[in-house]
Amino acid sequence: MTTPPLPEWCDAAPDAVFSDPQDCAVRATKFERRIRRRNLMEYVAGAIVIVGAGASSIAAGIKGDWGIALAMALTAIGAIVVLWGLFRRATNLERRPEDPCRMHLRRQYQRQYDALRDVPLWYIGPLIPGVLTLYAAIVTGAAEQIGVIEALKGAAGPAVLTFGILAAVALLNWLGARSLKREIQSLDSLA
Repeated sequence: MTTPPLPEWCDAAPDAVFSDPQDCAVRATKFERRIRRRNLMEYVAGAIVIVGAGASSIAAGIKGDWGIALAMALTAIGAIVVLWGLFRRATNLERRPEDPCRMHLRRQYQRQYDALRDVPLWYIGPLIPGVLTLYAAIVTGAAEQIGVIEALKGAAGPAVLTFGILAAVALLNWLGARSLKREIQSLDSLA
């Protein structure tokens, strides 16, 4: 039996550093904790939107303002769809005992990357029908009082703000996805 050529390995790469397996476990746990906190905040915010929009829909329906009632109902339904998407797309993956830590962390990063990249579809998209219906109901109601042009002018500022916020959410998630893509590439370079 011969000994492996360890001296040659050391001479070939004297600055080689091996990653500590414990570091990977710490990174994975920290990342999973961050995802759990983010999702919890999203669930709480979603519940507030569902309750608030649902109550507003009922109140508007009682007053006979069917456009607002429909818009708020669509918003509540959209929030439910968003929370379902969050659960389905962006929860932590279960650790599989057969997976090395690096593979598990890469799978987690990939899952969150996919979720962040697709935010315009599953997170923003379901809210658009409620938002558009709300603006249509407001403009229609105001147009009866002040005319279409003035109603559109009055809605323009809030609409720009609303869609600006939605665009900012999409942009921030896109930037987060890019960051995760770099982490995935970094892990892949270790293989």
